[in-house]
Amino acid sequence: MALFQATYHGKLDTKNRVSVPAPYRTQLKLGSANAPLPANAATPLVIRPSHRHPCLEVWTERDFAALAAPLEKLDPFSVEYEDLSLTLFGDAEPMEADKEGRIVLPAKLIEHAELDQSRQISFAGHFRTFQIWDSALLAQRKLAANKATNERDLLRARVIT
Repeated sequence: MALFQATYHGKLDTKNRVSVPAPYRTQLKLGSANAPLPANAATPLVIRPSHRHPCLEVWTERDFAALAAPLEKLDPFSVEYEDLSLTLFGDAEPMEADKEGRIVLPAKLIEHAELDQSRQISFAGHFRTFQIWDSALLAQRKLAANKATNERDLLRARVIT
């Protein structure tokens, strides 16, 4: 299973491309725990706007499909199905990195994440996914996350069992 960790920095070029950090490209090649990718295979990605923050979430296609699997248990005519499927899929963009590890970000995703060619962007590890942020906004988010983690004592409480 791919595990994304650390923060890397880069730039958005004039063609709206970003270069996925080499350690993340290595992780992407691992595929999911159940199905590693064959050598030299392209890595299908899904990029979507975060529904909580001004950033982009980058998923492997396989992990995104696993995220959406609970939809199959819902009535396709229900309000819950409609809301969840639109939230997950409505603005998601499937894509693959080129040979140099670059991806082209659509204008609507750039706008959502407040990315700008004149400012640094950051790639932040997020367990099975990674996020793309404006670097200044990520710095603010990290401070808020650390403060909330400490206030709720999440590390010591071992919320995950």
